Amino acid sequence: MIWQQDIQDAIFKHIAEQMKCSVDELHSGETNFIMDETVSKRYVKILSVGDTNVVTVSKNIYSEAMRCLRGKNRDELYESDFVFGQTLHYVPDLSQMTILPYTNDFTFELLVSDEIQKLRGIHGFDNSLSFDEDGNTTTCIVLYAKKNDEIVALAGASIVDDDLREIGIDVKKEYRRKNLASLLVHNLTVAIMEQDKIPFYSASVTNIASQAVAIRSGYMPLWTDTYGTRGIC
Repeated sequence: MIWQQDIQDAIFKHIAEQMKCSVDELHSGETNFIMDETVSKRYVKILSVGDTNVVTVSKNIYSEAMRCLRGKNRDELYESDFVFGQTLHYVPDLSQMTILPYTNDFTFELLVSDEIQKLRGIHGFDNSLSFDEDGNTTTCIVLYAKKNDEIVALAGASIVDDDLREIGIDVKKEYRRKNLASLLVHNLTVAIMEQDKIPFYSASVTNIASQAVAIRSGYMPLWTDTYGTRGIC
């Protein structure tokens, strides 16, 4: 059985590895600057969780980033000339995670592992399912809705690490506003947790519709990070 603390522990471990910091630093309630000596490209990544900000910077621009960003508050960090794009990341609220009834207007199917190969060649579901040119995919579980033998909405989860799965959702335009997105994301979340894996969901700060899906699906926001490095201040 997965508990809410299990989710937080797994997420904090994941983002600490991503940001090259310690889990303790994520709980510090301060702004922490981390020098990443493992890559040669110039980059800055900012992550915020609770009252903590972590700014991870490549070695070649660390001094300049410190000069520009030290002493800045959270809004100023995210509005700096170093970064662009912000993503909100959500985790399940376990108090809401019971299976929801399926509507009779569609047929639904859950696929796992090798069963997903039957969807190879399908188009229009880039957020939830992807194959490389050899037919390989990191998508490990999908739940889709069909209407008249056509897949009209699909939620899929990709493998992040041994414990974590990231969920994506696509709904064909003519079938939106029918609660399919939140139904599929919610019930896929339950199925993933029944495998003793921990799902999470991500949405751009500019994508209000995706954020609404997260909330309606029983998710709650946990952390924010930046998408890319823009330039030098």
